[in-house]
Amino acid sequence: MLVFLAETKAGINRIKGVQRKLEYSQGIIVPSDGRSGGLALLWKEGTMVDFKSSSNSHIDVVVRDSPSSEPWRATGFYGHPETNKRYISWHLLDSLSSQCNMPWVVMGDFNEILFSDEKLGGAEREAKQMVAFRERLNRCRLVDLGFIGQKYTWCNGRFGGERTKLRLDRVVANDDWIQRFPDARVFHTHLTISDHCLLKLSLKRDQIKHPQKRRFMFEAMWTRDTSCREVVEAAWDFGNLPSFQLTGRLRKCKEMLKRWNWREFGNVTQIIKQKREQLQYLESFNSLHEKADEVLQLKMEINEILTREEIMWNQRSRTMWMKWGDRNTKFFHATAS
Repeated sequence: MLVFLAETKAGINRIKGVQRKLEYSQGIIVPSDGRSGGLALLWKEGTMVDFKSSSNSHIDVVVRDSPSSEPWRATGFYGHPETNKRYISWHLLDSLSSQCNMPWVVMGDFNEILFSDEKLGGAEREAKQMVAFRERLNRCRLVDLGFIGQKYTWCNGRFGGERTKLRLDRVVANDDWIQRFPDARVFHTHLTISDHCLLKLSLKRDQIKHPQKRRFMFEAMWTRDTSCREVVEAAWDFGNLPSFQLTGRLRKCKEMLKRWNWREFGNVTQIIKQKREQLQYLESFNSLHEKADEVLQLKMEINEILTREEIMWNQRSRTMWMKWGDRNTKFFHATAS
């Protein structure tokens, strides 16, 4: 899987930190110019990717699904943010198109829309801008892959008459690539910490995953709730008999913490999924003002849950274990599992 980041506004060291967090050790980084621009294309070790070219506006690679498979081409693209310089981006797209004839997919923030109905609010888009974009895609024989989810991929975050939404981000591909991946789908997923939404390009239909039983682990995120201490104390004092030894107290802690966790926290990943689906639903109204306050409140709730999730995954990381995890891990799990 490839991850393309546009307008990162970040230098090499910060992007390398993102790589470590995502466990995507390989990639190409185009550092930002101060607080503007910046691109990155990341992938996991073992993915067969060959670098072709890059600039402040693109990263171009060749991908192989296996050593014996035919290669295909992937380009992360960032359209020039200034309208009067966007022709430079279209010339770049022309140049990339002429470089090879393999299956090709282009993804990113084009900073332009194809049709007037891809904009909501604000001043009307000049027709010549949209025409120039459509003509360039046609010349390069690139087709919009469409999307599943909310229509608009960018919002200026303002309210009232200043609120504006546009579909600036998209995935386009040539016919050879579409025939190579007939089940490919593009999903628009709202992000609570960005003015753009996330685009996920799925090449195959999702397969059903069977859940696996996980061992019990004391979650550092529980300590954000003051009632955690009360649960532990109640479990520890449950048995005052001499026969109720240390191992018994630990098992009782495990049982009561698991019940309390599901009652107070639930499945963090599932809750995030549900709230994101709710956010997607609210965004699907594709309106400027309706539901805006609900969207803002839901984003705040999701960000708090994401903080819990980050603590949870940091605890599972070997490099962060001593910071977040239980210091007596081996003994605790040997007795409580």
